[in-house]
Amino acid sequence: MICDPAILTEAGNAERISSSSSAPTLVAERKRTPGEPEAYFQTPRRKRARPNEQKNGPFGRPALTFLVLALPALWVGWLIYRFGVDTPWGDEWDSTRLLVEKMQAGTLGLGDFFAFHNEHRIFFPRVLTFALAKLTHWNVRAELLLIWILACVCSLNLWRVAQVTGWRNSRSRHWLLLGTNVLLFSPLQWENLLWGFQIGFFLPLATMTACLWVAPSLRRPFDFLATMFLCLISTFSIASGFASWFLTAPLLLLWNGKARGRGEKVWWLIWATVGVASVCFYFRGFVRPAAHPSPMVAIEHPLRAIQFVLAYLGNPFCSGTAFAQAAIAQIAGATLVIPLLVSVVYLWRCRRDRILLAHAVPWLSLTAIALVNGVLTAFGRLGFGMNAAIQSRYISFAILWPIGLLFLVPLILRHWHERSPFKVNHARVTMGLVSFVTALALLYLGATIQTLQYWRAFQHNRLTGKASLLFVDVLAEPEALVRYVHWSHWTLKAWAENLDRLGYLHPHLVRSNRVREIASDSDEAAMGGFNQLVRTPTGELTASGWAILLEGHRPADSVLLTYDNAEGEPIIFARVDVMQSRADVSAQLHDTTYERSGWMKSWKPEALPANARRISAWAFDAETCRAFPIGSATM
Repeated sequence: MICDPAILTEAGNAERISSSSSAPTLVAERKRTPGEPEAYFQTPRRKRARPNEQKNGPFGRPALTFLVLALPALWVGWLIYRFGVDTPWGDEWDSTRLLVEKMQAGTLGLGDFFAFHNEHRIFFPRVLTFALAKLTHWNVRAELLLIWILACVCSLNLWRVAQVTGWRNSRSRHWLLLGTNVLLFSPLQWENLLWGFQIGFFLPLATMTACLWVAPSLRRPFDFLATMFLCLISTFSIASGFASWFLTAPLLLLWNGKARGRGEKVWWLIWATVGVASVCFYFRGFVRPAAHPSPMVAIEHPLRAIQFVLAYLGNPFCSGTAFAQAAIAQIAGATLVIPLLVSVVYLWRCRRDRILLAHAVPWLSLTAIALVNGVLTAFGRLGFGMNAAIQSRYISFAILWPIGLLFLVPLILRHWHERSPFKVNHARVTMGLVSFVTALALLYLGATIQTLQYWRAFQHNRLTGKASLLFVDVLAEPEALVRYVHWSHWTLKAWAENLDRLGYLHPHLVRSNRVREIASDSDEAAMGGFNQLVRTPTGELTASGWAILLEGHRPADSVLLTYDNAEGEPIIFARVDVMQSRADVSAQLHDTTYERSGWMKSWKPEALPANARRISAWAFDAETCRAFPIGSATM
């Protein structure tokens, strides 16, 4: 049976569906005047809220309401500030570093910005990162700030979508927006929030979510022009960006019953032509990266591909239990698909209710963004195994699925409540939804608590990599460079020296193996101990101890080992990772932050001069390039 929509009466008065709805009332308010575009919905009239609530919202005064809604963003902003590291890592060496070198050589051209990076043409992210590198001499923290700003733009976009889909006067809008921000500013996506290169993820997120309200809000032809610009940015920011054209078209078709002008068909032709041309240009010259699995794996194993997509969608809820994360992710993803399928079926049955469709389409498009990215990721990464679906960096897109459901399900439920006579079913469905949301909330909370340790670990790894990079001219550490900085260790030294000359590395590279040149006289900035120096049965020497940086409130970024030469000058001969478990140190200092502050290093006696007798250890701070003495031992 097709649902009867609420329509304007002949007298121009709207049929009121409900006067006390907590969801948007799906009605029009007034008769359309001659020459005015017919609107699918207007701001609904409803039962008057209590004066204080209507003026201030559920959290009190407007300023307090804004603060409460902004708390998730402020918290994540503090985490970025606290754990962000100013050092290039991984793909940044292949992108921004290459642009800087070509600029220096005078060979930088437009084609360098359009060049493929794996499957992505990251033109606009490259423009932004290159501009920031020029302005800040490649301070990666500026890129992290931009990522946070783009996340805030996504939040504002979703707030605007809620406004244009009828939630403006709903009493539950603040709670839904708070839930949106809790999900959107998820610390689970720590890898994206701490890696400047991931501007390429957040920029298309900002433009795609902007399309959801720009398309219905602007008049012809400005809606075509604005969405065309936004879709172009999405297309040339990430591999899945071309899907923005397909997701935006229904919004232009269905929203607000905009009056067709004389140039309507012409604008549609221009919009479609630009979309097709941009997609064709995007794939021109594409070659699958040799290190990546074939997309045919997903076609040959469709069941595994479906499991991969479900795990992708359930990723935000899988890491807070003791069970296998991939299995929990698939279960969570499957349960999240059910309410969407029910909603789609309901909308199909009520497809003549244009007001309902007008409110639902943007939230369906939001979930579609997550689905499209999950499917495309399955084609590109299924060959790596199921665990590839539950990477931290994919949560930024996967989280859009539950955000879309957060608004879509109440919309459908309210519409059904107003038309179903079976009140007992309403109570049962509501109870089921409450149980469902509670279970997901507990999983999400557990995953969030669990993931906070990754922020600190990621910071320590980046600082360890920064320490190994600073000593690239003093120590030969190819394994450390591959593990912490970049896999092309054989060219990394030349890259780093060139960037250092240009002033694009902070601080500058260490040029001498004399530790006195970077030593600090402060006794309050660091603590540590040189616990033992022993000779193993194989004849090797092994030193161990612990080291922390009090000012940074973290384990030392590395430990430097020195020997005294004939003049008594301590000479650096090794850098040591600080990652050993030292529960005794954390217990003594009453701080679990220092639990992994231990270090250990072995070397052969012939690696040092024969007259070397005294070995000293120094806690190293990679942010300031300063070394602090923590102990010594005699061989």
